[in-house]
Amino acid sequence: MALSTPASSRTSRLLHQLRKPAAFFASNWAAVAAVATILGVVPGLAGVMRVVNDLDRYEDEPFVTPLRQLRATWRRDVPVSLLLVVVLALGALNTYAVTQVEVGMRVAVVGFLVPLVWAVCIFVAAYVAAASAQPLTASRHDVLGLTALVVRRRPVRSLLTPLFLVALCPVVLLPPLTVAVGLSLPAWFMGEWFGVAAWRRQLDPDPDGPPVATRVRP
Repeated sequence: MALSTPASSRTSRLLHQLRKPAAFFASNWAAVAAVATILGVVPGLAGVMRVVNDLDRYEDEPFVTPLRQLRATWRRDVPVSLLLVVVLALGALNTYAVTQVEVGMRVAVVGFLVPLVWAVCIFVAAYVAAASAQPLTASRHDVLGLTALVVRRRPVRSLLTPLFLVALCPVVLLPPLTVAVGLSLPAWFMGEWFGVAAWRRQLDPDPDGPPVATRVRP
């Protein structure tokens, strides 16, 4: 029987502490690969949120979990993925148009753009949170139901979500951070913002964890 030495104990503690940063890094790369497919934008974001907001459960498979989410749910989530892509494209187009029109027209262009993008950001963010909290076998109806419940339970946070996303933009857009935690760190913040861990403990409990007596019904 091998004896544990102080040096080996320190090494074990260090390796254990590094598992969580490694999970953020690995899940980030898996999410980037999923998002690059365009059709997998929402499953990729939901998959990385699933990992980083439940590291005790998924830290041993942080790269595989977002890809598993993509494979299992891309057909279910493809309408929301396309909605996000289309709105982002229209937003970029309208932003360019603002610089090309006369000053008097800019107010009208911005007035059309901002409410639309704001509403889509709220919906997609809540949908991603709901998709990450549900089992992979959940139907689109189940995810939409939980999306509505999340927004209804947290109306103020939902309305402020676009501002929160803007504040996270440097993490997503700065190349060194993008490569390391450009999606995983914002996913963790958004998961905490919407309380994803609490939803998951009821809707998709860890089979190796303690039993859950109550369930949320969207």
